[in-house]
Parts: sequence; C-alpha cells; structure tokens
Amino acid sequence: MKHCRLTTLFLLVFVISSGYGVDFEGLLISGNEYYEQGEFSRAIQEYEKILKAQGTSAVLHYNLGNAYFNQKNYGQAILNFEKARILQPRDADIRHNLKFSKLFLKDRFDLPEPMPLVAWYNDLRQSLSLAELKLWESFWFALLVLGTILYRLLRASRGGRAILLATYVVAALFVLTSGWLWDRAAELGEKHAILLVKEAGVASAPLASSSILFVIHEGTSAEILSATDSWYEIRLVDGKTGWILHEAVGVY
Repeated sequence: MKHCRLTTLFLLVFVISSGYGVDFEGLLISGNEYYEQGEFSRAIQEYEKILKAQGTSAVLHYNLGNAYFNQKNYGQAILNFEKARILQPRDADIRHNLKFSKLFLKDRFDLPEPMPLVAWYNDLRQSLSLAELKLWESFWFALLVLGTILYRLLRASRGGRAILLATYVVAALFVLTSGWLWDRAAELGEKHAILLVKEAGVASAPLASSSILFVIHEGTSAEILSATDSWYEIRLVDGKTGWILHEAVGVY
C-alpha cells in the first residue's frame, strides 16, 4: 500500500479555489497531519469537508482511499481509488493501491485471463484520459489535413509517394484514436457501484418483498444498468444481474 500524498501542487489547486468560501488549504493540511498521526477517522472528516465543497481531485481521492484502507473500510477505499484512477489513469500509485485493496475482498470472480496482446492493448487504451485522447485526436487530424495538402501539392515530385504513405499512417492513427475516444466517452457515461456495507442481498426486483438472488460483500463492484428512486439494477463482472438499494453502494 503506497502512502498518502502531501504535495504542494495540490495545495495550490485549492488556494486558487477561494470562490467556494472554504479553507481548502487548512483542511488539507489538517487532514494530512491527522493521517500522519494515525488518526484516520479525523483525516477522513477533513478530506470529506473538501469533497462536500466540490474540491475534488485525484490526490484527494487517493488520500481518502488510503485513510479508509487503514481503517479496513475496503469498500470506501476502492471507491475512492476508482475515482482517482478515472482522473489520473496512468498514476502508478493509484493503480497499485486499487489492485492491492481488491486482494482483501471476499467475493472473487474466476474469469478467463485475456491473451497477452489483448491485455496490453486494453491497458494502453485505458491509460489515456479523455482530455488526452481529445488532444491526440486533434493532433492526428491536423497532421492528416497537412499531409493531404502536401500530397496534392507535391504528388508529382520524388517525395510524393512518401508523403502519401505517411498520410495513410496518420489517417489510421486518427481513426484508432477517434475510436478510443468514443469508447472512453461511452465508458465514462456508464455508472458503476461499489458495495459499502459488509454484505447485501441482490434482489430479483426493485421491491422490498422480492426474493434474494444472491449475496455480495463489501468492495464488490458492478455496472449500473438502470435505477429507480431507491434501487439500482446492477450487473456483476460474471454476468449476474439483480437489484440493490441505493444506500448500500457508492457510485462512480
């Protein structure tokens, strides 16, 4: 488990956020001091005050995840590490702590391991944030336009064929990046739930009187398929579906 972060950069982010009327810097320093002293409950209280004032960041969720983990509150730890991962998908500490926290979960799903090439491709695709993908898409598009113009001007010259080949390569990268961007936008539009209580029954329908299909335990994650005022319809990674009460889960 990698330790809590106490970065000055994070402090500067909150110093410039004075419009919220909350002393972000003071709350963060106080929370970090409580964390270093092993007073994790008080550290969590300070970090949560920042969240309630909309002062979210990857570092804040990372620190919260560490504090909850030290209390053996694995559901909240995983929820905050997941939120941090979405904001900074390549951060090695966040990825490590998220993976490490899941080792303590009771529910395990024996899924087939993907082929190495597929695993590498998926890891690469997930390592880029939405903003980075948009930037790369714009970059490849600009190069594609430039390459097309240069080819039309120089196609009769000796370098015309090389320009055409390079333009085809850029076009392929543009299409690939656009596909990743669309996929990431769709993924971020999906909601996921993390069970925060020790265990909960997953019901067959969004009714208190409905039968229990199966039981899941703290930290188990699921995709949210639909929702009512009090219930979420969820799907586990092994394909099982059912309904669970809102108050039993955290959403990211």
